[in-house]
Amino acid sequence: TNYKFAPTWSAKASFCTMTQFLHLLTNSSLGLPTDLWVPATRNVKPQDAWQAAVGLAKTLPMGFELSIEGFYKEMNNLIEYKEGASYLDNSSNWERMVETGKGQAYGAEVFIQRQEGKLNGWFGYTLSWANRTFENLNEGRTFPYRYDRRHDISIALSYEINDKIDIGTVWVYGTGRAITLPTETYPSNINTNDIASFFNYSSVQHFDSRNAFREPNYHRLDLSLNRKTESDKGVKTWSFGVYNAYSRMNPFFLYFNEENNRRQLKQVSLFPLIPFITFNYKWK
Repeated sequence: TNYKFAPTWSAKASFCTMTQFLHLLTNSSLGLPTDLWVPATRNVKPQDAWQAAVGLAKTLPMGFELSIEGFYKEMNNLIEYKEGASYLDNSSNWERMVETGKGQAYGAEVFIQRQEGKLNGWFGYTLSWANRTFENLNEGRTFPYRYDRRHDISIALSYEINDKIDIGTVWVYGTGRAITLPTETYPSNINTNDIASFFNYSSVQHFDSRNAFREPNYHRLDLSLNRKTESDKGVKTWSFGVYNAYSRMNPFFLYFNEENNRRQLKQVSLFPLIPFITFNYKWK
């Protein structure tokens, strides 16, 4: 519902319920990130959730619009890998590798935009939490979801130089993904009377809490220039720009590596500074 209670003010509220028959199954450990979509089955119930949101919007001078909104969401029948399980396990029955629990997501967003004049764009900031609770995971304690993003910022600006040329820039920032890291590693199965066993022991990793660490924060800047040419038949647009203009090495995944007898946490990154050229034709 949307209610306008003053010439420049309006309030909105919404409530909805949802049922989803596909589950997102993601690993929270180190290594290549994997997201698997698995169906609801006789043993794994469909997800169900409800969400409520309320907000205020105000029209400001010079074509600006401001909105503030808060939301809360409850989710049931969520799934996560059991402790020590992953998609690499050879078990053909994935249903035996998951636990069922519940989740909550809540937060607030501030959004301001301008859609008039030569200079327009928007600024958005979201502060949010996404948590999970499973009886048999993390000792029953609530933990952040892998894609819990505490801070999310986006800024987009576009300036029209003339009828044919405009330039734009987009900057985005987000809190790093939540991951699970071992806090201690110690040897096991050592027989001090057996030399071979002493030098060929296995190691055991100790984890204090699930998803208690964060990857480095994500941010990048994109720049673009667009040139439009209009005719009776259509509009041609050439776009030139740069993706990730300051070549931020955002993490794709993390892994441990042994160097000089020391265990170090390493990062793999993709997509540094990438220039691009595109052509678009729109028929009238």
